[in-house]
Amino acid sequence: LDLPTIQGLRKAGVPLVLIAHPPITGCDSVRSESSGSAEQLTTRLLDHGRTNLLFVGDPASSYDVSERYAGFGKALERRGLEVPKPERVPLTEEAGVEVAQQMLKATKHRPDGLVCANDELALAALTTLAAHGIGVPGEIVVTGWDDVMAARYVSPGLTTVRQPMAELGRVAAQRLHERVTGERSRARNDVLATE
Repeated sequence: LDLPTIQGLRKAGVPLVLIAHPPITGCDSVRSESSGSAEQLTTRLLDHGRTNLLFVGDPASSYDVSERYAGFGKALERRGLEVPKPERVPLTEEAGVEVAQQMLKATKHRPDGLVCANDELALAALTTLAAHGIGVPGEIVVTGWDDVMAARYVSPGLTTVRQPMAELGRVAAQRLHERVTGERSRARNDVLATE
């Protein structure tokens, strides 16, 4: 939903809970923490000697992805490293394959780590790179976000950030119930931890 639509619904008195959206005055929102987790993930890669990292995903596509890119950048800045522009691609399997294919063609300055905005991108990149003889994680580390079930079954395993998807839905439903029944009238902004 765009901001005018959200504000129109709010003014009409429609109970509304935003999921994975930045807070808006007067509206309940539920989202997962992204910036701090992305900073931790990126710092972990830097601690393992990876210094030529690339963020894969378009920060303009969603609030969550913009927060993940912000955390990625913060970790690099803390180490005095330049923050590369993100590889602005949709969060799809096809885009992950395309990014990996571009990396296969690169002979100079190939990243040694990909911080992907979701698991779909990461899994596609990981399997494409590995199928073409690139050592993952030896030559290139690939990380994802969401902890989809498929991430548990690929080889090599995918390092990913787990979002509490069921909890997001449960809290959103609870907040909506509170508004519909009149149990609560003040807006709440819940941020759930990731792992």
